[in-house]
Amino acid sequence: MKIPFLVLAFFLQCYFVSSLYHPLDPLNPAEIDQIRLIIQKSHLASLPNLTFHFVDVEEPEKEDVLKWLSSSKEIRPNRLAKVVVRAKGETYELIVDLTIGSIISDQVYTGYGYPPLTFSELFRASKLPLKYPKFKKSILRRGLNLSEVSCVPLTVGWFGEHITKRTLKIASFYRGGSVNVFARPIQGISIIVDVDSMKIIKYTDRLRAPVPKAEGTDFQSTKGKPNSTTCNITNGGFSIEGQMVKWGNWNFHVGFNARAGVIISTASIFDERKRKFRSVLYRGHVSETFVPYMDPTTDTLQPLIDCPGNAVFIDGYMVGADGQVQKILRAICIFERNVGNLAWRHTEINVPGKVIRSGEPETSLVVRMVATVGNYDYILVWEFKQSGTIKVGTAVIDAVVDAVTLRGPTADVVGCGKGSKRRRRRWRCHLIVGSDGSDRCCCGCGSFEVTHYGCGWEWRRIETTA
Repeated sequence: MKIPFLVLAFFLQCYFVSSLYHPLDPLNPAEIDQIRLIIQKSHLASLPNLTFHFVDVEEPEKEDVLKWLSSSKEIRPNRLAKVVVRAKGETYELIVDLTIGSIISDQVYTGYGYPPLTFSELFRASKLPLKYPKFKKSILRRGLNLSEVSCVPLTVGWFGEHITKRTLKIASFYRGGSVNVFARPIQGISIIVDVDSMKIIKYTDRLRAPVPKAEGTDFQSTKGKPNSTTCNITNGGFSIEGQMVKWGNWNFHVGFNARAGVIISTASIFDERKRKFRSVLYRGHVSETFVPYMDPTTDTLQPLIDCPGNAVFIDGYMVGADGQVQKILRAICIFERNVGNLAWRHTEINVPGKVIRSGEPETSLVVRMVATVGNYDYILVWEFKQSGTIKVGTAVIDAVVDAVTLRGPTADVVGCGKGSKRRRRRWRCHLIVGSDGSDRCCCGCGSFEVTHYGCGWEWRRIETTA
């Protein structure tokens, strides 16, 4: 009886997974493992230094997705993945068909630039200066303790020149009584690392400057359990099936990948007049963040700090340098928010013998994630409103300045408690609006709103405060 039971359990599991399937679903751990095995059985496995740099769903054609959504959902587009690997000093762009289990496209990338750096490369590069004789002497001459030094690898940027090496610039900081590493830079030392050979290829010690004092730089919050805001007292109010979210008159799909973070797809709102759902946003995400540092790292959200007590969390999955699954616990949170605003209200006194008062509080559904870039934490928020508005917001917190309240929300510490000029940031948002494919937009923005009306949409730019 054990074998039939196992067979039944297998089919039940397959049925449950298939019922939650969506063509735009992010890759799950089993699919990432399948991709790794397919590549390890290919010719690439025989090449030296095979490393995985990016793995994500190869997005199906919009027409295929819409056809699937409007049909009985029995015929599915083939499940494809786009993969970027490096081996033998070259970058390969692959398309892997998970349905048939093989690589269907294999090309060597010959254009400008290089793929995202892996955590392993960043970690190894950060340790090189600590064993480098010239760096040790520089630290000793400054009277600092080498064991209190943190080395942070940063990208060098690309300015149109012909580049033949993958390089990183190493910045050094001194902890020495403070956990706020970025508040205490060791200035005057410049280190360039060749990532492929993992060697220091340029070292300069041009000046000595005092290290900012440690006093007043601690950003850690006071101990004790934080209190969730009393405005967020609702429990539930929305449902999540797989990656699909249903709330009020909204239906939308939530995805995640290592580069874009939160991806909102196939968002539709129920039209009371026509008694059917109408497409508002086919696909949307923050595609690029223009900050002169490095690729952002999606952070694990803290309950009751990053998200209120009524939040539901979604984990994210990405690939490591060895092709293994890396899980990001609580990468996204979703919650209802009521901050005390009014959605609408009216008092009617023109009905004889009556005073009629009515109204509704404004409640919205928030999808949030946090990405960390150096000393900056970027909070990305998608907010769905019952009025038919999708609001996208960004906020920036500087651990050097904001958390220790030195001068202002966008100042940069350059010395002992002194701030410099404001740093400008820009976000580029990738949007495909509606369902006809003609309203494709790629626009620079800090925050924006897309409001759905019976005849179309209204775009309103909101100036960012970053």
